[in-house]
Amino acid sequence: MAFITLSYACTQHGRKVEPAFYYWKTVYQADDTEQTYLSGLGAKRLFVRIMDVDNQGPNGEPIPVSPIVFKDTLPDSLQLVPVVFIANQVLKDRTEAELDGLAERVSAFVLGKIKQAGKSEFDELQIDCDWTASTREAYFHLLDRIRQRMPAGTLLSATLRLHQVRNPHSSGTPPVDKVLLMCYNMGNLRRFGPQNSILDINEMRVYLKGHLRAYPLPMDVALPLFSWSVVFRDGQYAGISKRLDPALLSDTALFNPLDDIPLFRLKAPLPQAGLRKGDIIRREHVGYADVRRAARFLADELPAADFTLLYYHLDKNLLAGFPAETPPASSHVPSQQLFTHASLQEIIDCF
Repeated sequence: MAFITLSYACTQHGRKVEPAFYYWKTVYQADDTEQTYLSGLGAKRLFVRIMDVDNQGPNGEPIPVSPIVFKDTLPDSLQLVPVVFIANQVLKDRTEAELDGLAERVSAFVLGKIKQAGKSEFDELQIDCDWTASTREAYFHLLDRIRQRMPAGTLLSATLRLHQVRNPHSSGTPPVDKVLLMCYNMGNLRRFGPQNSILDINEMRVYLKGHLRAYPLPMDVALPLFSWSVVFRDGQYAGISKRLDPALLSDTALFNPLDDIPLFRLKAPLPQAGLRKGDIIRREHVGYADVRRAARFLADELPAADFTLLYYHLDKNLLAGFPAETPPASSHVPSQQLFTHASLQEIIDCF
């Protein structure tokens, strides 16, 4: 089946939905599988994480952390939207002069990376920050100063968490052109138990139902495609194991499944994954049915306006395993880590 490349999908609710992806790696390198999905869905923009900003300088000052390296340039057919994550602690106890200087450094760094990617311009800059009531004033000041340093005609957007939608009086409305609603990482990652902290429909209902249409700014949406293994040691959160092959969790010689699935206790040390005997792994995954359910909920709650739907994130390991043109079988849900072109398009069509 040949792809029909469209910039927008017209959905059952009459909205035009522009598909796009986040790129959240530290090295950009062109990949055939990823490019096939971009072109197949008609994605014209790639939202690329440029860097984190955190207080990791020699004197505790904010500096770029893990900035992206472009081994390849982006194709001419793909626009780059730079994304900068700013840790909330960066904003604490900062003077206006310090924030002005930070805005200058962030803007200059972004422009440098745009050139490395083979681009001469960009039409949107997105700032990602989980600001709080105590850092709101500093964050909004920083956004204002970043806007002043952006090329003319460039949009400024900011990410939005669920709690910031439900609590507009304490969170405020950021001084940007539009927001991006993050519909993932919504639960308590550090709390022990069988819950899924990536995507929880009940949490979405609690925080979003009846609130989205009242939000005063245009809103894009991001949905998750990823999974991870959360590690608990001696009853405490110990991190996320990026080196654990999830297939090993079914090996009963290594792991003992607990009554509260998806919890697994490690029977022996697993140094290649940074794990110790007795560690408990909570395997959190998001599958096609989960994302589609979230999309259907959002379709009924969002304003009847066109928007961009971002998938987090573009990674061949999440997309490989099926030919891109093969639709999901109706008798089962696709693997939690593998999304076909057809399943991603069906999610778009929910809106």
